[in-house]
Amino acid sequence: MTFNQDMHADKKRVALTSVFAAVFLTGFKLIVGFNTGSLGILSEAVHSALDLGAAFLTYIAVRISDKPADADHPYGHGKIENISALLQTVILIGTCFFIIKLGVERIIDDNAEVEVTFWSFAVMGISILVDYTRSRALLRTAKVYRSQALEADAIHFSTDIWSSMVVIFGLVLTLAGFKHGDSLAAIGVAVFVLYVGGNLLKKTIDALTDSIPKDIEEKIRQVMKTIEGIYSYRYLRVRQSGSKIFVDMYVHINRTVPFELAHHVTDEVESKISEIVPNADILIHMEPYENENESIIDKIRMIVTEQGLTCHNIRAQKTSNGYVVDFHLECNNQMPFADAHEASTRIERKLKQKIDEIKNVKVHIEDARDREILAEDITKRSAALIEQVRNMASEDGAILGCDDFIVIKVEGHKKLMFDCHIKPGLSLDEVHTMMTSFENRINKRIPEIKQIVIHPETLDAVS
Repeated sequence: MTFNQDMHADKKRVALTSVFAAVFLTGFKLIVGFNTGSLGILSEAVHSALDLGAAFLTYIAVRISDKPADADHPYGHGKIENISALLQTVILIGTCFFIIKLGVERIIDDNAEVEVTFWSFAVMGISILVDYTRSRALLRTAKVYRSQALEADAIHFSTDIWSSMVVIFGLVLTLAGFKHGDSLAAIGVAVFVLYVGGNLLKKTIDALTDSIPKDIEEKIRQVMKTIEGIYSYRYLRVRQSGSKIFVDMYVHINRTVPFELAHHVTDEVESKISEIVPNADILIHMEPYENENESIIDKIRMIVTEQGLTCHNIRAQKTSNGYVVDFHLECNNQMPFADAHEASTRIERKLKQKIDEIKNVKVHIEDARDREILAEDITKRSAALIEQVRNMASEDGAILGCDDFIVIKVEGHKKLMFDCHIKPGLSLDEVHTMMTSFENRINKRIPEIKQIVIHPETLDAVS
């Protein structure tokens, strides 16, 4: 079963068990209370009857609240639990005031007639045992699934334990000859339940008004400190709807980080929060952040990207007067040159505005090379051309051989691609100079080739 299926089954089971327990206790207390005339026991019977209604409300609430979100309730039906808890608490508080009124009237009128019997103590003892068992089960499930409805039900049963003990104390006082002991016990039970109910009422109103669950918020703040790749975050918002917790926030990620890597970072955020709140619905909004450790090359590339274009071969030459910058700006090959030039001028202006150290910018405009085009593979018909290139490679002592030739005809001209094996230990600049020189020689001797792509490999990489 999934987490949600387990949750739904557990919540329904404990809620239904609470209904049966409340039915038993209410009936038992009513019978004993009327037979003995004990207001304390009758107040407990009313309390248990209230628990019965509350338990039934809880059972209905958990059945409805765990329904999946739909078009009319995009955040789900979890608030049903909060509304159930609110109704239970309001009824509980109203009942307490009624019991206090009856107790005070009995004391003032001095007309308390209470018969204390074995069953008076037996019903309260059994009540304590049942209440203890059910409150533990309800509270455990409520904490696991953050269910306010189950928590309200658990509080009802746990307050019954203390109130039952107070009633027993009142019965003992009555048995000892203090005839108002039972009435005072009833008032004491009501006052205690009012206190507990008031706390639950505050929690319920907080949930209904989307007050932030402080414990969860603090845990999220702590876990965010452990995640690499996030510079900071803001607008952390946490709200509870029944057992469901909704979390959303903005996270600042270095703008030079590739999108896929940034996505992995947010995945980690969601995973960490899910460990804290298993049933959380999490929404993370990424925001690019300009880090103070960015190089001037990073800043140039980001400014070009902001204009919806890309660039390569960025060179930032640092002189005594500042930076002289040049780079290749890639534009759509179908774009009118006037538009491309306007974009280039705009980028130059922004670079000087945003980076004070840049004093001069020269942009080479070229068409974006990344595109899909039709081509014809003519490698098998180009044996003589390939042999000519092999012979040219042997003229350079640093080139150890060439293979994996591909010759294609694209847009009316020939394009040559091949691997070139070189001595190990050379720097990137040395290899680039060598390959450029080789390309120039091929272009000069075989003019029919208009494009050349050479993939250099060291001998040890091949072997």
